[in-house]
Amino acid sequence: MQYPYQDAALTIRERVTDLLSRMSTQEKIGQVNQHLYGWETFEDSQSLTFTEKFKAHVEWGGGVGALYGLFRADPWSKVNFENGVRAQDSWRVANKVQEYVMAHSRWGVPALIVEECPHGHQGLEGISYPTNIGRGNMFNTRLMQQSSHLMAQELALKGVNLALVSTLDLVKDPRWGRSEECFGEDPILAVRMSEAVVAGFQGDLIQSDVAFLDQPAKPRTTDAIGVVLKHCIAQGEALGGHNSGTVTIGQREFSDVYEPLLSSVKNAAGVMAAYNDVDGVPCHINQPLLTQDLRDVNGFQGIVMADGVALDRLSGIFETQPEAAAAALNAGVDLSLWDQTFLTLDSSH
Repeated sequence: MQYPYQDAALTIRERVTDLLSRMSTQEKIGQVNQHLYGWETFEDSQSLTFTEKFKAHVEWGGGVGALYGLFRADPWSKVNFENGVRAQDSWRVANKVQEYVMAHSRWGVPALIVEECPHGHQGLEGISYPTNIGRGNMFNTRLMQQSSHLMAQELALKGVNLALVSTLDLVKDPRWGRSEECFGEDPILAVRMSEAVVAGFQGDLIQSDVAFLDQPAKPRTTDAIGVVLKHCIAQGEALGGHNSGTVTIGQREFSDVYEPLLSSVKNAAGVMAAYNDVDGVPCHINQPLLTQDLRDVNGFQGIVMADGVALDRLSGIFETQPEAAAAALNAGVDLSLWDQTFLTLDSSH
């Protein structure tokens, strides 16, 4: 042990404060960055030869904050059994990625390995469970917590740090193409299921009556990982069933329907901001939502992750991408996803 941030006996806040005091601005920018698709990190999943794109990206940020979809496999990613990572090889791949990132970080900071878990891990040989729309019909929070715990065990053994899980959306229009990610149209059902998902994935990782940052970090276990609940908030309300469209609801309806859902995320490791706007304000730059309501009112202690390329879609509002990035950061977005906007930040901004 050489520096205070490496001392596991100190609180998380003390360690992070010390680490931040040593990092350059560019290294801090690298830590709020989740630009790469995970399957772009290697040329061959067997030999695991890293791509020049991955190496250059790690060098640019002096590390990398998070890596999305290292194991994702589906038609969209074009990853299959011929070019993807098999389940039994996952932990070796995760370890090799972490070794490279830490070796090329001045302070030895590892990356967060982030995976999609819509109804089980979206990777090769991942265990599949019923979709949320089916699980919502059983009204069984105990079984929901048990299945979430099993998912956490599977992902923890693969070297994953964060699971992305949809729980906050409500089915308001059957034309919406993401209805299967919802438990139904009832917010209280979604609240109870969200709480069960957090308890199943995380155990007692974060507790509402304890300041998470003001205690030492808990040792990593093989049966719990952080969960990022999505999407925050009201994405299912978009007009015409269009994904990421405009949401026009009044304050009373928002309070009655979505305030309970915001309270359900307080112990989650993270939430993902929604694509939509609410009354004309995009969720990704909505400070009253992401900071005042989510954190100050409801006691949320985790991170806010952007949705995929959502920050790039702010180009119609701001003259430059650095301005959009600053607005998102000031609103409470802690981590990007795939976008170019955060890449435009540099030490001069």
